[in-house]
Amino acid sequence: MNTLLSTAPVARPALASLMSWQEPLATRLRFRHALPGMVANRLLNVELGLYLLAELLPMAPPQALPDLLNGLGAAYRQRPIWSPRQHRALNQARALLAPYQNHVAWFRALDKYATLAPELRVFSLNGNLRPEVSSYVLRERLLLFSKAVA
Repeated sequence: MNTLLSTAPVARPALASLMSWQEPLATRLRFRHALPGMVANRLLNVELGLYLLAELLPMAPPQALPDLLNGLGAAYRQRPIWSPRQHRALNQARALLAPYQNHVAWFRALDKYATLAPELRVFSLNGNLRPEVSSYVLRERLLLFSKAVA
């Protein structure tokens, strides 16, 4: 029997399982705004990072995410005392945002985020929520992010 044609179960790629929290919103964004490839997924990843910073280190700049994920840097050392829920959120985000533990990858992602049309972004380039975003879009994204790190 040819072993290449066996019906053994195939494991799902790790990337797909790490991005499952984003669906179906990423798909809706892709079609609504005619986004190519993985742009919607990257958009949501960056926004999850910015959401995490706003929740755990509200005074830190967006560039501090790799330090937060790695448990390093002045912003991380000067953090307030976190609740168990906040510690769980950080641990979950470390798995979901593992590529952004690298400073270069995160800075590149922020640069690409800055090039997206403003109507796609719920965060400003300084990490604050944009006041002109509709309440529906804002609620939808924040609920998604809170569930992702719960």
